[in-house]
Amino acid sequence: MVLALSKGRLVMAETLAQRVVNTFGLTKDQRTSALERGKNIIVTAGAGSGKTRTLVARYASLLADGLSPRLVVAITFTEKAAREMRSRLRGALLDLVSKADTLDERAFWTSLNNQMDSARIGTIHSLCAEILRAHPAEAGVDPRFDVIDEGLAKTLKKQLVETVVIGMVSQTEYRYLFQALGTQGVQDLLAILLDKRLEASEIFASALDGDAIVRSHLEVRFHAPAVMDCIKELRGFTERQVFDDAGDKLAPQIIDLLKEWESAEEAFTKGDVIACTQHLHKARRDFLKKGAGKKGRVKEIHADLQAVYDEFLDPLIGGANSKDEPPSAESEATFKTILPLVEKSFETLHQSYRSELQLRHALDFDDLEYGAMSLLQQDAIRAVWQNEVQALLVDEFQDTNPRQRRIVDALAGTGGRLFVVGDDRQSIYRFRRADVTVFREVQSRAHAQGDLVLDLDITYRAHESLLDATGNLLAGVMGTEDRPGQPFYVPFRPLNAHRKAKPDHISDPHIEFILGAGEDAEDARPIAAQALAQRLLKLREEGQIQSWDDVALLFRASTGYTWYEDAFEDVGIPFVTVAGRGFYERPEIRDILNILRALADPADDLAMAGLLRSPAFGLSDSALYLLRHHGVEKSSYWNALREDNSYLNESDQACTRRAVSILNDLLPRVDRESVADLLKELVDAVDYRAILAIEGERGSSGRLWRNLDKLLADAQGSGLVSVRDFLEYLITLNDAGAREGEAPADAQGAVRLMTIHKSKGLEFPVVILADATRTTMNRSDPVYLLPEMGLSIQIKPEPMLYRLSKQLDDLQNEAESGRLLYVAMTRARDKLIVSGHVSQGRSKIAGWMKELCVILEISPDEFLDETGLYSQPKTAQKHPVLVWCSHGQGAQSQTEVLTPSALPAEPQASPLYEPIIDPVQISIEADEETVRRVWRATEPSLYVPPSVIGQMTHKALELWLHVDDSRLIPLLESLTLDAGLATEEQRVEAVQRVRELIERFCAHPLREEIEHADERHHEVPYTRMNGDHSETGYIDLLYRKENEWFVVDFKTDAIHSEEQYKELVGKYSRQLERYASAIKQLFGQEPKLSLCFLDNNGRTYIANQS
Repeated sequence: MVLALSKGRLVMAETLAQRVVNTFGLTKDQRTSALERGKNIIVTAGAGSGKTRTLVARYASLLADGLSPRLVVAITFTEKAAREMRSRLRGALLDLVSKADTLDERAFWTSLNNQMDSARIGTIHSLCAEILRAHPAEAGVDPRFDVIDEGLAKTLKKQLVETVVIGMVSQTEYRYLFQALGTQGVQDLLAILLDKRLEASEIFASALDGDAIVRSHLEVRFHAPAVMDCIKELRGFTERQVFDDAGDKLAPQIIDLLKEWESAEEAFTKGDVIACTQHLHKARRDFLKKGAGKKGRVKEIHADLQAVYDEFLDPLIGGANSKDEPPSAESEATFKTILPLVEKSFETLHQSYRSELQLRHALDFDDLEYGAMSLLQQDAIRAVWQNEVQALLVDEFQDTNPRQRRIVDALAGTGGRLFVVGDDRQSIYRFRRADVTVFREVQSRAHAQGDLVLDLDITYRAHESLLDATGNLLAGVMGTEDRPGQPFYVPFRPLNAHRKAKPDHISDPHIEFILGAGEDAEDARPIAAQALAQRLLKLREEGQIQSWDDVALLFRASTGYTWYEDAFEDVGIPFVTVAGRGFYERPEIRDILNILRALADPADDLAMAGLLRSPAFGLSDSALYLLRHHGVEKSSYWNALREDNSYLNESDQACTRRAVSILNDLLPRVDRESVADLLKELVDAVDYRAILAIEGERGSSGRLWRNLDKLLADAQGSGLVSVRDFLEYLITLNDAGAREGEAPADAQGAVRLMTIHKSKGLEFPVVILADATRTTMNRSDPVYLLPEMGLSIQIKPEPMLYRLSKQLDDLQNEAESGRLLYVAMTRARDKLIVSGHVSQGRSKIAGWMKELCVILEISPDEFLDETGLYSQPKTAQKHPVLVWCSHGQGAQSQTEVLTPSALPAEPQASPLYEPIIDPVQISIEADEETVRRVWRATEPSLYVPPSVIGQMTHKALELWLHVDDSRLIPLLESLTLDAGLATEEQRVEAVQRVRELIERFCAHPLREEIEHADERHHEVPYTRMNGDHSETGYIDLLYRKENEWFVVDFKTDAIHSEEQYKELVGKYSRQLERYASAIKQLFGQEPKLSLCFLDNNGRTYIANQS
């Protein structure tokens, strides 16, 4: 360290690393995280706490220390996150280049920036692949291996499970297994085991003693102090005292209960677990019933014992539910008998899967993790990689699993080279086998070893009022204390807000509950979505929503999208639905992609099997097996299809003839015409829209068609001819996360709908927790694989080990549900809205909405009462929450309920669009188009409906795209598919006609005038009343020059005569007058009004109104 003389004192000069970190503007804890050396660093980074900035700062400081990018490994959760981190690092390095004091320093940072392409920044799986390719002989792999796509791996696994089960049926040794589980049960069991093959292998190898686990749990639960205290106190009463205190009805139950309990104790002492639990089950069913007896101490103890039984013993034994069967010696014996059969069948299946991967020279993600972990257990290889990795940075550490932790530990070694950052409150990927206890264990180990453990608890996201209010709600759901014996349970911990004040345009309250009420969930859900749509229009009108892309709807599951998509379409709110890989795994999309894969390579048996089994062709499973195995030698499906298939039944023969005919017609077109055209011909050839209409559940065919249209839009937008290139392109779209295929320009200014998982790492000014009344299905899995319990299988009656496993799994799911809610609520910067429904049924309200209403002490009965539509409860810290419920048609309008007089008095916020601060009460005329029409072609034609031309033109004008803008044509092409134009000729015609309209307008002087306006606003929303409900509309264009406002209404009517022109002017002038009255009311001045006809005898013509 260099010493410098300053004012007579020796001071330590800053190192280069310190100077670099100073450029990032970090807090004290962030700076410490970035600069600490010699210790492992474990950072808990709360939502919005500047985690990525800290991570990048540490990486840059390590480079400043002299480490090359190849010696610094950064592990991210996704490839997208890796690209973002690499991009940020490049930006930081370029900034350092520009700020360099000397030529040498400039050259230093320039050199590092040039090395960033080779930097080890990527996912754990990309690092594992690098390790395996570096040691192929030791790993036993081909160094040129491919990583199989997850979707293809799933298809391969499904096919292998079916093949193996078919083979097992004929083997007598598995007869008892099929008797116990049934054929489908065996198939489901093996599918789960193969999907979790590494965990299954570890559990079979561990040979856990299930009987010992059950006995241990029984001992702890049976002798729990809460249970024993009740029994002890009851035994303290004499028989006469019991009768005197409890009465003649309850007293006999108490006496019999104690006898049964004593029998259970004797059986336990003898080691007879089955007899013990049967006695306890009988005690619960026969002698712990509610209702009987008079009030007294005995009855109180009786009720307490029932409660503690249900808490401690019921999960193991059952009895609380009248349908529960008592533990059975036969069931326990059956489980022990089939266990070795399950293990043997799994080993056969596992070996088949590994063989298939070897034939493809492929590995899956499990192979990558297990292979890298095994290599790093070898001393020599571990030493090589510890020398290669001088610093290891791991992001999102809360979403790792034990195998990944062992890889990280092996690479980090000793010497303080490990830096991990995560947040246990945001661990939400258990379905991908993430284990939140890994992060918590690493934290505990770091504390014990004297490493640095930091908590970044200052958030730069939500303002203080919103943060405190959401914290009050989350604390009620998640709790604030650890739970003994549940290391996976993460309590709520609050953050501190950097932003003290709310934005000027945001009004109190900052949390709102918007509900819809109906007879049942089916009725109430669309009402809830419609109520939310109306509320969003109101917030947009008030200026609280300044742009539609400020808003995101977050869903627990994508099944909730439909109601909100429909509601937004009805009122004209632009939206884009975002999900990830899930869209391309939807059955209606997966089947089409399988057909495409088969067309790309008919010899690909995996793809061909998917094609034949899809509803498009409908071959039976038995026929699929016979096609492959009928001859002496196993034949490919494509060859077998074209041979004699008389051994199949008539229905399957017809299916194979149809498949061959369609494939022979389509194969010559592959890679010769665009994928979009090929897809269209494929859809027509198999009558896929008709299939979707038949296959879809009630009311879902429109959504299935819409999903198909978006796939067509993806193909059109790609512009690709090669089918293989298109399939790779879809993988890229998966990583980017755009599900619904809108062109990038069309995604601007749109509300986003996405799952909570997809929103991870994002933030939005306004967040809606949508479909919040949704409940998770509390179904029992056929098999559980848990390291604490081993393997347990569902048979009837349920074995006790299975019941224990189910309880543990339920507890872990419940804990993750709280963390998922935490992630959703902490995406919001300015305002949070909770949207859900309430119904008249038995479960009036459920899911997160129920939990939140309990915290706010709101009764669902209030919502079902016509007089209880609006309320304003407060959180624990007295933050107000607006609660409003719609009953649909005929209910009190939202505009009336949510008027400023109903809210706390405060200064009116300044809106984005000043002309529409308050809704203007005017009637709607029939000449305004309020419903967005979607047109479907029924036969080949060049005819394009005028409504489609109008919609496309207005979208291009809303985005203010010039005719030469490179985004215009892709946008228009995407919109043609969205409008349902099925043929290429129609789409070309529509794009050409709209382009001509835009080109004419761009050449008109009005376009230039608007370009130089002081203000310009497109698609300005306004609300007006029609009887007892509100209607909405949009002003196409509102602009200001100095102190004068101008309204322009664009019209795409094709005008061919003077009479037609005059008729349209008269029709649309009434519409303009309503715009004028609203603006005049607010400004006290008349705006200048213009109708812009874009096709008046082939030219743009402006009709100015006085």
